[in-house]
Amino acid sequence: MANARERPTLFRWFFLIGPARTSEFLGEQFLSRLGTIVSILAMLWATVRLAIRPASWTPPIRSIFARQLLFSSVDGVIVAVRFGAAVGVLIIVQAALWVDAFGVTTDAIAPILWRAIVRELAPLLACLVVIGRSGIAISTELATMLVNHEVDVLDAQGIDPMTALVMPRILSMVISVFCLAIITATSMIVTGYVIGWSVGAIHIPWTTFLDGIFREFNSLDLLFFVSKTIIAGGFAGAICCIDGLSVGSSVTDVPRVSSRSGIRALTAVFVVSAVLSILIYGRILVFKVL
Repeated sequence: MANARERPTLFRWFFLIGPARTSEFLGEQFLSRLGTIVSILAMLWATVRLAIRPASWTPPIRSIFARQLLFSSVDGVIVAVRFGAAVGVLIIVQAALWVDAFGVTTDAIAPILWRAIVRELAPLLACLVVIGRSGIAISTELATMLVNHEVDVLDAQGIDPMTALVMPRILSMVISVFCLAIITATSMIVTGYVIGWSVGAIHIPWTTFLDGIFREFNSLDLLFFVSKTIIAGGFAGAICCIDGLSVGSSVTDVPRVSSRSGIRALTAVFVVSAVLSILIYGRILVFKVL
């Protein structure tokens, strides 16, 4: 009898209270993500407005920007070259597999593979390098400054924290992602050709090989490459700055914020890449959406 009396209560909880709490949870998550996107866009808009104002580029700000750009891009060139070289070797392996599977020549399939992989992977690898080397460091630095009340000191001195701390760091990440993506793509192409030529997988001259790659690229590929590097770099920089400046008052919150900013920035990069692929190329798998 007791079990029979409990059944209506369990039934009601599952079908009434359960869905209500689920809807509440989903609504909170949606509003939270929407607020995050709005915050990122607002910070990027403020960064652009400050960057185009000559008065923002005082000597201290230029010095901060130069140091950040040196750390983000110049010091990351070697890592980008290594990543590109590793992917270049993988392209040759994939080309060899396609030769065995479809009976085509490596000389014919390699430019097509390079177009797809360079277009998609080079910006992602560049973002990975910049986030790992600079993005997490930015969030850690800003979080430490906030905990130590250095941001309050700047504000009390009449220095805008957005101009002094955020704007040069976001711009440096955008420029670094763009430059390192080009370096990574170049490393992919050069290393792939050298390895393929040395093992006998590629037989055509370098100029013919490079011309075949350029013929495969079109204006949409260039638009995708540029927009992906700039937008993804901007989103990654804004997320790292937002997370760094939203730390609590305890020093123990700094490591948590640093790791979270790296994960959130990488997630944003992949989401931006997927959205741009849909908007620019107009396809989801094989279905036309534009």
